[in-house]
Amino acid sequence: MKRAFLEIGGLFEDTWTGIGNVIAAIASRAMADPEIDWSFCYENLLLPRERVNAMLDQRSGLGALGLLSARIWQSAELTREDVVDAAGIYPNIKPMRRFFPREASVVYDLSPLLTPEFHVGANIDHFATNFRSDMETSDHVFCISEATRRDVSAYFQVPDKQMSLIEMGVAFDPADVSAGLLGLSGQFAEPYVAIVGTLEPRKNGGLMFDYLLQNPSFASRFRIVFIGRDGWLDQKSRLLARLEESGIDPSRVMFTGYVSEAEKLALMINSAFCVYPSRFEGYGLPVLEASALGKVTVCSNSSSMPEVAPESCVFFDPLDIFEFGQALRVAELRAAQTRSAGQSLEDIMTRARRLSWDGAYQPIREWVLSQ
Repeated sequence: MKRAFLEIGGLFEDTWTGIGNVIAAIASRAMADPEIDWSFCYENLLLPRERVNAMLDQRSGLGALGLLSARIWQSAELTREDVVDAAGIYPNIKPMRRFFPREASVVYDLSPLLTPEFHVGANIDHFATNFRSDMETSDHVFCISEATRRDVSAYFQVPDKQMSLIEMGVAFDPADVSAGLLGLSGQFAEPYVAIVGTLEPRKNGGLMFDYLLQNPSFASRFRIVFIGRDGWLDQKSRLLARLEESGIDPSRVMFTGYVSEAEKLALMINSAFCVYPSRFEGYGLPVLEASALGKVTVCSNSSSMPEVAPESCVFFDPLDIFEFGQALRVAELRAAQTRSAGQSLEDIMTRARRLSWDGAYQPIREWVLSQ
């Protein structure tokens, strides 16, 4: 039986967003694979499977950091002798190089190098200092989009034969979807548009306020709801300042902060449509989630985003406010046409099954078994 190790340091966050969800999807499928002897580690610390399962069950790394110090005291560090003939998969950063006989990395995007103005210095420094070595010491590279694959090929000359695409997916709990379909009350009872994503400059949320300055009537028809945790470079404060400049009634704009998966689904299901104005993405999971939920997304045509769910999107240039306005008007018309049709739990879950996370794990599995 083939042996492989999955480095899951990215799961030791209290809340999981894009990368954490990808790692969790890969780890859960690895747990259930009878043909590969999977182990899980944090850097070179071997982690008990039951503790990894506990994190996957609670969908959080909250409280798990104490496990690491305990594993050090228990002398659970791996050595090269422990991993002979094993493959090592790094689905986030690569804390060790050439520790495993065969190594593969997952690359999400090169935005810290290509768009450094949207990132904090530590993130830029990490990529500038480490990323080339990460690529040079990886026997295979898995990319989450064709756009990312092209960037890795162009900037780091990784041969095509050493790269594969892995497909992103969605995983909806039917109970969460059912609850969302019951509707929302209070401040969410009137029409609103949903902007999903961590509040950070790359997401380009300020474009909505640029539009509202010229078209304040939009805020009278729809509230604007930003769904996502606070990010970096003080983006929320910048957006609040833009809101004040716009002259729009502050009650027409809402910032939910981090919400649970059930709350996010309910907010997306009950929105008129979604807006995703990001300047650069390795993929754009909220666009795929919106499509699975049957929602139109006003979506940037930048980087990878046209690959995600083109049939459900109205695209625009994220630097062109006129195109953005046109896309909003088209989405508003499409949303009005489909509102009366409704949708069922079966509709949503059927789409979600077609978009499962199996496509993220399968190429990794095939690479491990082929070695």
